[in-house]
Amino acid sequence: MAKSPKKPAEKTLEKTPKQPARKAPAEDANLIAALEYLARGWSVVPVAPRAKRPIVRWEPFQHKTPGKAQLRRWFERWPDANLAVVTGGISGLVVVDIDPRHGGDQSVNALETRHGQLPQTVESFTGGGGRHIYFAHPGREVRNRVGLAPGIDLRGDGGVIVVPPSIHPSGRRYRWKRSRAPGDVPLAPLPIWLELSRFGAGDETSKGHPLAYWRALVRTGVKNGERNSAIASLTGHLLWQSVDSDIVLELMLAWNAQRCDPPLDDDEVIKTVKSIEKTRKRQASLHDAKTP
Repeated sequence: MAKSPKKPAEKTLEKTPKQPARKAPAEDANLIAALEYLARGWSVVPVAPRAKRPIVRWEPFQHKTPGKAQLRRWFERWPDANLAVVTGGISGLVVVDIDPRHGGDQSVNALETRHGQLPQTVESFTGGGGRHIYFAHPGREVRNRVGLAPGIDLRGDGGVIVVPPSIHPSGRRYRWKRSRAPGDVPLAPLPIWLELSRFGAGDETSKGHPLAYWRALVRTGVKNGERNSAIASLTGHLLWQSVDSDIVLELMLAWNAQRCDPPLDDDEVIKTVKSIEKTRKRQASLHDAKTP
């Protein structure tokens, strides 16, 4: 009886071990971030590694944004470059640069005491221990200002700001504050008192704003996102000029109804005015206590 032919032995296929996912190198992360910022309409330029100086002629990008291909060419040529965003109308951004080493935190506290707390908005930490607070550009020219107050600069039209994930000269990375990255929170409108302020060292409480600021504020009014800070600012100015607190309250209620778009609830206006009045009284008491 003929034997059945043997079946050929089946070959055992060895499984190829799964390769771990490749971590994106830093230069890839920078390019990815640059493309994300460009998608937001921000004008992005490369900056020297661990520095703050653009390595391209960046003035043209105050008026136009680079294309994706241009970004890719830049980062192919300088793979470890930092990132910067051109501020102003081109990117729709105004950025407040706070340097605590030169009194920036104290200046912010003093300004918020007088004008009300800054609104929640996009914010980052610099590698040098400072902060960048991002606001929506108002659609009219906002000039750059160095020394807006001690330790505070304003980057508006024609400015440039280094952004995450760049590396600071100290070796530390710029990073977005938790829950304050672009996409986590909308850009808040630029408070009008920041736009028109002309502070100098030590004169925030003694001289305050120029007359043109107050005339512009009372005539043009403010929109949603600026109402509380504007009412706080105007209240502080009137109290500083020794206007009776009851008169100030009535003026603020009337101004809110006519110039705020949309108006705040009366209770909110009263709360803001009373808070500023309380702060001014406390400051006056401290001043009297120090006066011999």
